[in-house]
Amino acid sequence: MKPHRAHRFLRKVLDFFHLSTPSSKGAVKARSKFSAKLWCVATTTPPLHSISASRGCDQTEVNGQVDDPPQYSFDGAVLEKPISTRSQLEGRIVKLWKKVWLGLYQIDDNEDRYHVERLEALSLGAGLTRTYRVGELQVLRRHFLRSETNNGIASLKLFRGLSLSTLLSVIHILEAYESEIENLRLLYSILRRGQLSLHETADLAQTAVVRTEYMAIAEPMEKRIRQYDIRMNVVNMDICDEAMGFYERQKGEYIYHKAFPNAW
Repeated sequence: MKPHRAHRFLRKVLDFFHLSTPSSKGAVKARSKFSAKLWCVATTTPPLHSISASRGCDQTEVNGQVDDPPQYSFDGAVLEKPISTRSQLEGRIVKLWKKVWLGLYQIDDNEDRYHVERLEALSLGAGLTRTYRVGELQVLRRHFLRSETNNGIASLKLFRGLSLSTLLSVIHILEAYESEIENLRLLYSILRRGQLSLHETADLAQTAVVRTEYMAIAEPMEKRIRQYDIRMNVVNMDICDEAMGFYERQKGEYIYHKAFPNAW
């Protein structure tokens, strides 16, 4: 209730008691006490929106970071919050990392087979040895490495208690990697269409067409992934620096082990 409305209501109540009760000293004293209570209620009760706001801020703090509640109310309706808690973000990172790793780097987690090696074999099969160097897309020549620096997503670790902003940064970069998976599929398609038959010799005109189509996708793709690697290396460094500031020292866990728990 707004202050001016509360005052008018209080005045009407007081006028009613003055008109409808005897004017004895006991009655005057009782009215005074009742008036004081009404005044206290009218002036100290918080508005409804304040109560709702205070209840909406009921959150759980973990390691100095506040996790958002899973639901929130809007206009009387209960809605699901978007992914924002630490556990949800970590789960998203592991799932996204696995998709990127299998989509751009390692073909199978149980065998040492990699996309870049297949691209090289298909390049030879399409007769591109004379028109283009074998071993393009060096940015995809990435194996899982147990090192914290300069290895892109291959050395990504997670520590308990990382800030939400750090986790969101990791997701942002992984989503950029993810966008390149479809381009890799296009490269496969171009090379497979250009494969030479068993006794067919390479035709320069034909291989030139394959090379042009291939490079139109591969060159900008390679530049973008190189930028993602640079940014990922910085984030890897920031993650380790943040973990060093924790009260309890941790070793952390490689995302590779989280994504492929049965591979070790």
